[in-house]
Amino acid sequence: MAGKQPATPKPPTRGLLVKPLDALFFLLPLMIFYEIACMTHPDRVIAFELLHRFIELFGHIGVWAPGLTVVVILISTQVASGEPWKVSWQRVGLMYVEAIALAGPLYLLSRTIPFQARTAPSSYAMDQFAMGVGAGIYEELVFRLILITLLLMIGMDLLRLERRGVAVAAVILSSVAFAAHHHQPIGTEPFELVPFIFRTLAGAYLAIVFWYRGYGAAAGCHAAYNVMLGITDQFFV
Repeated sequence: MAGKQPATPKPPTRGLLVKPLDALFFLLPLMIFYEIACMTHPDRVIAFELLHRFIELFGHIGVWAPGLTVVVILISTQVASGEPWKVSWQRVGLMYVEAIALAGPLYLLSRTIPFQARTAPSSYAMDQFAMGVGAGIYEELVFRLILITLLLMIGMDLLRLERRGVAVAAVILSSVAFAAHHHQPIGTEPFELVPFIFRTLAGAYLAIVFWYRGYGAAAGCHAAYNVMLGITDQFFV
C-alpha cells in the first residue's frame, strides 16, 4: 500500500515573521512619541524627509504623510496576508524585549569598530532619543521594507533571476544605500571610510533581521540601538 505523500514544508521564514497587525501596534507608540517630540523640535530624520519629498510629487500633503504611509503599508500587508484581524498583545509586548536583545550585537559592533558612530550630546535628551526612534522607523521603511522589496520585485518578477542571488544582492545594495545616505550630498556628514563601512555592516545586519522577522522587528531593533547610543552619549561620555 502506497504511503501518504509528505506535505510540502513551508518556508522557514514564514512562521518567524511578525504579523503586520502586531507590528503596527508595536510601532504606533514609537511613531506617536516621534511626532510629539518633533512638534517642539523642527529637525527630522533624513529618511523621513526623503519619503516626505517623494510623496509630495503626487500633490501637497502634510508632514504626517510618512507616518500614515507606515500605517497604510502595514494594514495593506495584513489584508494581503489573510491573517486573522486579532492583535496578540503578548507578542506586541515581547517585541520591545526582542528589539533590545537584537540591538545588543549592533551596539557591541559599534564599540568594536574604532569610530564615533554618534552625534554630539544634546542639551535635550528627549530630542536625541526622538530622532533615534524616528530614524529606526523611517530608515527601515525606506531602506529595508521599500528598497529591498522593490529590488526583489525587479530581480525576481521582472528579470526572472534566481531568488537567492537576488536576495543577497538586495541586502548588499540596500545596505550600501543606507550607509551612503548619511553622507553628503544626501546627508550632512562628509564621507569617511570607517563610518561608511560600519553603517554598511549595520545595514546588512538590519536587513537580516528584516528578512527573518519583518519590518516591525527591524525598526524596533534600529530604534533600540539608537536609544542605547543616545543614553551612552548623554550620560557616559
